[in-house]
Amino acid sequence: MPADLDLIILGVGCAGLSLGMRLAANPGSCRRVMILESRKQYINDRTWCFWRLAPHRFDALIRHRWSQFAVRSARQSVVASCQHTPYQMLASEDFYTEARRIIDASNAVSLILDAPFHGEAKRVGSHWQLDTARGPLTANVVIDTRPPATAVDDVWLWQSFSGQEVSCDAAPFDTSTVQLMDFAAASHDEVRFTYLLPMSPERALVETTVFGTQPRHAAALAARQLSAVEKYCGGASYEVHRTESGLLPMGWRTRRTASKGSFVSAGIMHGGARPASGYAFERIQRWASETAHTLRRGGAPKPHRSDPLPTRTMDRLLLQVLRARPDLGPQLFVDLFSRADPGRIIRFLSDKGTLVDHLAMINALPARPFLRAVFAGRTHPSASGTT
Repeated sequence: MPADLDLIILGVGCAGLSLGMRLAANPGSCRRVMILESRKQYINDRTWCFWRLAPHRFDALIRHRWSQFAVRSARQSVVASCQHTPYQMLASEDFYTEARRIIDASNAVSLILDAPFHGEAKRVGSHWQLDTARGPLTANVVIDTRPPATAVDDVWLWQSFSGQEVSCDAAPFDTSTVQLMDFAAASHDEVRFTYLLPMSPERALVETTVFGTQPRHAAALAARQLSAVEKYCGGASYEVHRTESGLLPMGWRTRRTASKGSFVSAGIMHGGARPASGYAFERIQRWASETAHTLRRGGAPKPHRSDPLPTRTMDRLLLQVLRARPDLGPQLFVDLFSRADPGRIIRFLSDKGTLVDHLAMINALPARPFLRAVFAGRTHPSASGTT
């Protein structure tokens, strides 16, 4: 008996929608696709940023671009140019609207909101079966983009963030420069910094970020976030227009299985985010393009591919150093951005780094803490996220 569907996608965040819109535009042989999402509506809950190294399908949706980025500690400030590869911001509400427009026009892909599903997909004969509020559904392929049930200790480090988009009754923001990292005082238990995206002289996204062994939810970051907003607004009155927060895994302590033939896990919590930085949007787009191409031809999907060995090694060592010596974090990042060519840093962070770029990163960083990490003998994180 044939399955009800060719493909079921569980969860419709960035990964699910990115794959869905590609199949909607060109389904090939994957013509019966259903996307199930438990949320009732989309809100502007995320901001994705990345450097523009080449033209891309979301160029028309980019709201802001910056020609400079800065990293600052208590002792030093570094400003670097990215004029030819601008740092750009995509608002999630624009991405969601575009994805919905493409999917809603398709006869091959359907998106169902407010559609809770129960339990896990079960193998029944040659198909997968999922129990939903609409009754049981069967599919040839299931791609699950939902966050897994993750124990805190499974993750080498957590990136926790909480931000607010604010407008001031003054004009305190320099719209030419993104503040990638404005470090707080060095800490012995976590790396803390503020991330600032100035959208106009009066308006900006101010975001508190922490790298640490424990996840910090928005409530735990509230006091630091308030201080950051007041600092950047310079004492001016301000209004909060929206908030965003989240948790990102920075390397898994043990390797995780994300593929069972025609069942694949994908998305930020399954290898979609770069372990050492948290950058995810472009990585997810590459996975969505590759997966759509495979499904159109009747092939089996794959999880997010592993990073090349030089990248995995660099990420692994950086995570080990930050976990063992978080107090070194501010100076490590300032050294990197002050000593390495900005173009090489951008390519490295964008997963486009060459071997020479990787060597330049190594040369820019102090050797001693990394050599200690090499010989520490502790359990290594899986810098590739999932396998």
